[in-house]
Amino acid sequence: MERYAPVPLAFDVILPDEYDYQNTPVIFLHGMTRSKENWSDLIWHTADITESKVYALDARNHGDSPWSQISHFDSNVDDLIHFMNTHNLPSAILVGHSMGGITAIKTALRVPERIEKIVVEDMTAKSVSPQIIDAIQHKLQLVKSSIEKLPAGLDEEEAKEFIANYIYEALPPDIKEVSRIEKNGYELKKTDDGRFVFKTNMDILPLALDSSKDLMSALTGRYEGPACFIYGKLSQFDVASDEDYIKEFFPNAEFVGIENATHSVHDDCNEEFSEILFDFLLRD
Repeated sequence: MERYAPVPLAFDVILPDEYDYQNTPVIFLHGMTRSKENWSDLIWHTADITESKVYALDARNHGDSPWSQISHFDSNVDDLIHFMNTHNLPSAILVGHSMGGITAIKTALRVPERIEKIVVEDMTAKSVSPQIIDAIQHKLQLVKSSIEKLPAGLDEEEAKEFIANYIYEALPPDIKEVSRIEKNGYELKKTDDGRFVFKTNMDILPLALDSSKDLMSALTGRYEGPACFIYGKLSQFDVASDEDYIKEFFPNAEFVGIENATHSVHDDCNEEFSEILFDFLLRD
């Protein structure tokens, strides 16, 4: 497996009032086009309930982390391990959504001795179909187009709403059926001249998908620790169909499907997702 030069990741860290320093830290890994802010209050609640230190990271080319011309998702694994090394974390619990789920899966298989548990939100360990990759590529093109169509004079919330609606309305009918309007799916910042731009490197992400077309084809190894795959029953990724395959790599995996959730389970059904997450994290 090729290794990539790591970049230093931006992060938020939360210490609960009742902090037990012996508890393993929890690291949250966001999905594509998102950032550490997308987890909202969930990271605070996780810290309080587990009495653990909680980190929320920005992946490279996202949020406040450096932008890079390296365009392969395996680089996210190198970045995460580098983060753990530089922050003196001998082990961690990983919670990853979508792209962050890929990072969690591949990190647990690469360095299983350093991962205490993993939670994967709506991502499989099987190769993602070309149809889904093409749909993501199309959506990224819509994202780039939306910022060019953004009317002047909007505040940040209005801009996010315009972008979310623009993307949703332009989706093909079959994709629209398994999508929702993602008003918090894209982080923005203002330039000196007052324009909004994305905090995600939208130019490099299509290249990342091209260079990682078979996202899970190179999986090797086994992770014997506790693993929980939480998925939306309305999602394109159909994690339920891949349970037997996932168990080849994660023999102790458990699977929980949420009825009314699409790909972003923690947004669609936050209460149900949180309950499942906390139950899993608190188990011995």
